[in-house]
Amino acid sequence: MTGQVEDCRDEWEGPVPVPTGATVPFWEATLEGRLLYQECDCGNRQLYPRAVCTACGAEDPPFEASEGVGTIYTYTVCYVPGEPGFADRTPYVVGAIELAEGPRLLALLDADLERLEIGAAVGVTFWQISEEAAIPVFVPE
Repeated sequence: MTGQVEDCRDEWEGPVPVPTGATVPFWEATLEGRLLYQECDCGNRQLYPRAVCTACGAEDPPFEASEGVGTIYTYTVCYVPGEPGFADRTPYVVGAIELAEGPRLLALLDADLERLEIGAAVGVTFWQISEEAAIPVFVPE
């Protein structure tokens, strides 16, 4: 599945990822609206990318494409910005998203607070924040 990529470079004031090493394929895919996770030969699935499998220690686990859908495992509403660039966004929501493939990741949730509930279905979109990266952001399905 491919998610929409919205160009947010002009208004983004938050942190900007710097793709290096094992994260380069992940960030390149985000610019194309694709969410990748790693699936090791041992069966472990992980996200965000790492140079080694967190289960068996194998080097460079291969990437697989996610369907880009999942559920809200938990979330928190941030009234005090964790980064100076988030001051104008408060309150904002950060959620632990459990992807259909199993891995969980922390991501922004772009939704009305009244519509959020644990277990709710979400899909990925992307906010392009630099020439090298678009961050995954989840919205209710």
